[in-house]
Amino acid sequence: MARVGRGERPSSATGTSYGVLAFSVLVLLAYAAAVALLAVATFASKNLYGWFGVVIGWLVVLATAPRPNRLEDVQPLTTDEFPNVHRHVGTVAAAVGTRAPDAIGVSTDFNAGVARVGWGRRRALVIGLPLWTVLTDDARLALLAHELGHLRGRDATTGYVTWMAHGVLHRFATLLTPLPADTYTDFADYRIGVQTSQATMNAVAAFALRIVSLPASLLLLLFERLAAVSSQRGEYLADLRAAEVAGSAALVHLLVTLENVPGLHTLAAAGVRRREDPFTVLETVRERPAPTPAQVAAARQRAREQDLRWDASHPRDDLRMSLAEARGADRALERTEVEHEADLELAGLRKALTRQLADELVETYH
Repeated sequence: MARVGRGERPSSATGTSYGVLAFSVLVLLAYAAAVALLAVATFASKNLYGWFGVVIGWLVVLATAPRPNRLEDVQPLTTDEFPNVHRHVGTVAAAVGTRAPDAIGVSTDFNAGVARVGWGRRRALVIGLPLWTVLTDDARLALLAHELGHLRGRDATTGYVTWMAHGVLHRFATLLTPLPADTYTDFADYRIGVQTSQATMNAVAAFALRIVSLPASLLLLLFERLAAVSSQRGEYLADLRAAEVAGSAALVHLLVTLENVPGLHTLAAAGVRRREDPFTVLETVRERPAPTPAQVAAARQRAREQDLRWDASHPRDDLRMSLAEARGADRALERTEVEHEADLELAGLRKALTRQLADELVETYH
């Protein structure tokens, strides 16, 4: 993959993406067919049992219906108030080979991402301000280029269709799945003052539901496995775009930083407990020197030792670092005053988000 030319896609990655997309389209078409059949059945003549079946059918259809993607707890950045952020993101998007996102926002997450939101499928970029605070200038550029690289590869478009199909399958499987054993009730009857448990009957019903829900669960697991393979390839391709724009060293620096997100959480939370500004605490991480070859090697070894779920959406970090180093690219986008001004505009948001971030950190560690 490191030898893939700019803007190209490996044929295997394209085939995987098209396979997941075709699977998603089939799921959505099956849902549409179910709605059409129910509409016909609703107006057809039927007896009482027919009406009962139609009502149950509509309940299932409404419960599993596709829903638009929405961004929660995200502060939008308008062009008028944050012109340099939009100009800088537009410049990076052009360097990556895609158009600028329709909307930009910030959150208090230690993350960043792109998505298609709403029924209009507007392309949105969300920057987690805590993560942005700890990154160096080159790592910030690598982060933007990576996320916009997903737009270059049209991952946000195919991801939107995949997300809707996954929602339908997930809600359908959940609809048939029995409650876990440690849920609130086991149908015990306390009305006569003696605990008369119906746990045995509950277990029998749960077993029957597991048998009934098995096909839906297996279909969901198959879908998630295929989607994970496609997603991991998409991450590799976005990494290639980031290396081309920001340089391989900047991408490796970003990956080493992202590997330590739990440690950044702990560092910021400790600062909050000392009544310090969490953004000020995180700023000290940005001032640290770039990771040495020994630190990169240690990060790569830690990544190898981590368990990787079969449905993980991202490859192991050591593989991503190896890809970046094999690419061997230097920073292609020159530093400008707009980039500096964009950083200042984002830094100006810290005061307004400090209380929200502090509350979230305290709640996480209680």
